[in-house]
Amino acid sequence: MPLLNSTYLANWYKLTIPYYQIGALLPTYDKILVESFTQSKVQEASNKGMIQGDIGVRVMDIGTLYYSSTLSGPIIVTDADSPNEFSDLFNLISNNIAYQTYGTSGTNGTTYLLKSAQIQVSTETVRATANFEGDYEINPTSYNGDTPSNVDLLARTARFYDTKFYFGTLTNYYAVISGEININFDLDKNFFLGQNWIGTVPSQSPYFSIRGYSATGNVKIALTPDQYSLLVSGVNGTNDFGLVGSYQAPGLVGNNFGDIGVSIANNGGFKNLNLGSSFIITKMEFSMQQNSIISATIEFSAFFNSDSTISTFS
Repeated sequence: MPLLNSTYLANWYKLTIPYYQIGALLPTYDKILVESFTQSKVQEASNKGMIQGDIGVRVMDIGTLYYSSTLSGPIIVTDADSPNEFSDLFNLISNNIAYQTYGTSGTNGTTYLLKSAQIQVSTETVRATANFEGDYEINPTSYNGDTPSNVDLLARTARFYDTKFYFGTLTNYYAVISGEININFDLDKNFFLGQNWIGTVPSQSPYFSIRGYSATGNVKIALTPDQYSLLVSGVNGTNDFGLVGSYQAPGLVGNNFGDIGVSIANNGGFKNLNLGSSFIITKMEFSMQQNSIISATIEFSAFFNSDSTISTFS
């Protein structure tokens, strides 16, 4: 049998994704270390029924044209004493959040924006997923099969012993089994009559705008039934275990205080994503299963805004 050309194998390529820095009109390009990358060209089109003499498709309504991409993979801990040409998804997500949560100056020509991101931490894996939307195709790969030794990378995947998921005062006293953070940006597509008739951007491509952003997530903790009763009571215990949850008193805002976020040890420092210090508990679920640790999963919605601290890495 013939030997397959290495250009068909993804491992031989380096993936480069653009992101914008605060105040910049042109993107910065970083090599990103991921497990998977998918990209879709989306052309909105639908049948337009008419009084046309038959019931087939004779007229189409053809709308906007844009691209979407999804990247996923584990978060990486790099060797401090070795050169490293790659960033991981945690860095890419943090940099995009830092840019998109501030007022933007617009971009020259095309743009590519973070639409949503997810960071998952557990005893089994520490990984991230990022979804982007933009108005052009990313041609992100460069083939490295001709010079395979030209790779600066020595690292391992982040694990539970590298990671701390903090959730107010709760995680000071309870063992955390897993946690998840979801970041969402409200991206709007805007259009103008006769737009982009002259230029490199397709005339169907939208003008993207960032209308808002939010953060939700959950944390799963190990506890006893008595401790769970204390949590749902909404009354502070001797160790300040109680959470306000959704209880609201007339004329008052019932919210919980304490930082929410994740820290991952890396090269003697930490990668940090802090969602702020105030949040609402949206759901608590208690679970008992035979031969399993008793647990409670607490879902939250954060007051995520410009006062939240985000550490970025390039």
